[in-house]
Amino acid sequence: MLLFAGSWGGVDMQAELTSREYKVTLFEGKFAGNDKTCLPAVKEFWTHIIKLLAENGISTVGKLNQADPEKQRDLFFLDTLDKALYRQSDLVFRLRRAAYSRADWELTLKFRHGDRLLAGAQVFRASKKDKVKFEEDVKIVVSSDAPRFWALFSRSAEAQVRDAETLKTVGDCLALYEKLPKKSLPLGDTPVSRVNDLTVREHVFEGGYLELDDDVEAECAMILWWKQGEPDAPVAAEFSFRFDLDNNGEAESKVVRTAWKVLTALAQSPWVNPKGKTKTALAYGDADV
Repeated sequence: MLLFAGSWGGVDMQAELTSREYKVTLFEGKFAGNDKTCLPAVKEFWTHIIKLLAENGISTVGKLNQADPEKQRDLFFLDTLDKALYRQSDLVFRLRRAAYSRADWELTLKFRHGDRLLAGAQVFRASKKDKVKFEEDVKIVVSSDAPRFWALFSRSAEAQVRDAETLKTVGDCLALYEKLPKKSLPLGDTPVSRVNDLTVREHVFEGGYLELDDDVEAECAMILWWKQGEPDAPVAAEFSFRFDLDNNGEAESKVVRTAWKVLTALAQSPWVNPKGKTKTALAYGDADV
């Protein structure tokens, strides 16, 4: 297990959670078609969510739409042939940019773990852009009796690169980040390639909100993935809702209870696939989460 420890400017930094996001995998076959022909199914799904949650006393506002072209993106992951960054260091290295764009690629280095303290102890950051996130994901676990849930914590930092083809080794990928110890990482000259040779076209539908409290609305998103060259059959579908936490990484009890009620209701939806793979698991093939 890789543990990053250290300080920034001589002051020890313990990350505080900034948000919590609840995620469920959907049956991707229900959204068959390309990015245009799938739109009626997206609308039908949101109508279903409105009705389902209303039956549980939870209000929704807005609708899921695809107006922002920046949320239509191409992405892929880089790792060594034996996926050492993920398997040995709990690191995910993702590249993403707007579809049809020639802009810089957005690089995300993410440490993912079920241990909140371990994830929060990470101190890596981008060398030129100090944009760091510490977030919690809550997901459904398949159970024989009642729905069960577990949390995953992610510490991530973003950087940018003009030409993705210049990232040929572990050293190339990590050169844009600081506070990464050499120990437990693959050797810098180890070659990297696209994980499972997979490139994804991602479409994000946003604009819907859940009212968790009088003052708290959770932002909803539905994400569809298509494999490059296969535009008529999505390979992944996910619905999520998220809300920000306070400066101490906490939330009001009513907000959390209502969010839990939403997730429990979603677990019973015929659109939700409790055995579906997460997007990371799909990309890596043998990943657990």
